[in-house]
Amino acid sequence: MADSDEICATEYISQMQPLLDAAAQTPDEISWEKEFAMQQGIYTNLSGSYDDSNLNVFDYKGHILTAEHTARLYPNNKNVKILDFGAGTGLAGVELKKRGFQNIYAIDINRSMLEQAQQKNCYTGLYLSKSGDVDSLDFIFDNTFDVVVSAGVFYCTKSHAGTEYFEKFCNIVKPGGMIILVMAEIYTQASYIKWEEIERLEKLGRLRAHPVITGEYYKKNHKGNVYVYDVLQ
Repeated sequence: MADSDEICATEYISQMQPLLDAAAQTPDEISWEKEFAMQQGIYTNLSGSYDDSNLNVFDYKGHILTAEHTARLYPNNKNVKILDFGAGTGLAGVELKKRGFQNIYAIDINRSMLEQAQQKNCYTGLYLSKSGDVDSLDFIFDNTFDVVVSAGVFYCTKSHAGTEYFEKFCNIVKPGGMIILVMAEIYTQASYIKWEEIERLEKLGRLRAHPVITGEYYKKNHKGNVYVYDVLQ
């Protein structure tokens, strides 16, 4: 490993480990607000080296998986309007554009990360969230997007996005559209995930889950899962 890579890896791990340690604590030990503030401080500090750390050191492929599966599901329609939720530095947007998608919008709560995404010139528009909860999507009109994609965002820690976002996704995605989520398999085993919320939306006829795609290469030492949902109404 090159010296610069070692520096990136050391910085990334030293920054992220306290957040992962906090995520393992119970809500009584650390509040959502405190963990979220910690999370955002880390992303701001790492924004300039984030791509180098993930791509060159940890061999991250979540953004590529996201784009590949979106292209698989939309082989002949590259004009679909896509929201890249938790776009970060724009890695997924770059890969989507490589595969011919032109109508891609980014949303993220971290200004420093979103500034990195803007420099990649792959998005039609970029939105800076005002909060770290589901209300951050209230400004988006219903039936605005054909697809919501998200790479490496869901379930990472308690203060990252969870199933509480799915009902809002059902609102902002047009009927017949899709939700495509990619994440490390290890994150899906967390006790704080409320899978029953997805079951509730399925029973209401708003959502239909595809079989989960497992065992994909996500990053060094980690397999990934791909979750795809049809938005019905």
